Amino acid sequence: MIFSNTNDINRCTEIVKNELIRCNVNVSEEILNKITGDIMDISYSKGGDYSDKIIQSFAETYVEKQLYKKFLDSHFQ
Repeated sequence: MIFSNTNDINRCTEIVKNELIRCNVNVSEEILNKITGDIMDISYSKGGDYSDKIIQSFAETYVEKQLYKKFLDSHFQ
């Protein structure tokens, strides 16, 4: 989450949370924060920013491809 501030993190967390809920994925706050951080890092590495539109787009693909499962699997180890 390079070059992000608290407002960016809170806003992005809300977007990611809503996308997970929309797809009936229920995670703890700890896992939600990890997923949000991962999505924000992906956005930054791809040259994107933390705008609502960009984060929403990455969140949709992230959830669709079930990339969040790496955090669920590691949580149960």
